[in-house]
Amino acid sequence: MHLLPEPELYRLLRQLTPELSHDFLEALSSSLVTLSAESTLPEPERQIRQPLRTHIVTKDKNLSLFMPVANTSSTGIKVVTASRDGIIGVINVFSPDGRLLGLLSAAEVTAFRTALAVMTLFVRCESLEKENIVIFGSGRQAEWHARLALLLVPGGIKRITVINRGRKRLESMEKEVFQDLRSKYPGLVVEALAKEGTSDYDERLKSALAASDVIFSCTPATEPNFPYSYLVGGEGGAQKRRFISLIGSYKPHMKEIDTDTLLSGAGKKIYVDSAEACLEESGELISAQVKEDQLVEIGGLFGRLGLSGTVDVPDGCNVVFKCVGMGIMDLVIAKKLLDLAQEKGLGMDVDGF
Repeated sequence: MHLLPEPELYRLLRQLTPELSHDFLEALSSSLVTLSAESTLPEPERQIRQPLRTHIVTKDKNLSLFMPVANTSSTGIKVVTASRDGIIGVINVFSPDGRLLGLLSAAEVTAFRTALAVMTLFVRCESLEKENIVIFGSGRQAEWHARLALLLVPGGIKRITVINRGRKRLESMEKEVFQDLRSKYPGLVVEALAKEGTSDYDERLKSALAASDVIFSCTPATEPNFPYSYLVGGEGGAQKRRFISLIGSYKPHMKEIDTDTLLSGAGKKIYVDSAEACLEESGELISAQVKEDQLVEIGGLFGRLGLSGTVDVPDGCNVVFKCVGMGIMDLVIAKKLLDLAQEKGLGMDVDGF
């Protein structure tokens, strides 16, 4: 059994090259294609099984979630516990015959695989400009959206603006992330904008969004981060094409964008990782009363296009992608990270399991 604690996992991920990033991207895309292709098969015939997650609430009000998944070649379960001290979790990866192969930090894997899921669609939108990226949020998710975009679109990104309500988290990112990105990518402009303590926040927000080509939203917002009018330049303004992704809202009362922005794609279509889960969990979709026939699951799309096919984006339309995450993403990426860590000598082997 291989243990990969969070510091070692973070170190491993920081060493990713564009080639390795594309390898991870291809593995995740292939698993989504398989999942979609099997959706009409009887369950006993499917390679991928994702039972509904279960939970336990203890007498002390600690909540533990259990999320099992299998893809025939391996089995996994993510266990996440929320207590008064915060949220911690671990991903267990097993062989088909039940041997425990490894344990990884759930927080880091979840942030990485969610950003990677966004990138599976992002890199296929070749007709969209990607020079100017705006990221809402200041956690691991925001960091991995920036890092993966830079790895997967080498030389194509000129500016990243990270926007957050609070200032303290952005100050931490300046030391831990922004300086590293500027060092690795000479010429890249990385800026931060905090709502807290910024008197002209709305004007600066409007300016940043007007110039943006890409918006990655990674916040558990209960109100939209911006109005649709900020994208079209005011009443009667022309809308430029943008890529917009939403991964932060995961409950019906949460909304990262308004309905006009949500429905700004061609034919008011919305790309999703799972239609069923998004219709149940995404506050944006629920508020807009979105129907299933408006959703395009990316696994099915990639299956139709082929793993190297691109997405055509009509003039004046955005690409809007809502991702709530699935267990198969955890399993596929966790297994690849375990294999890579052992290859590079990171983490530790423990006998007796």
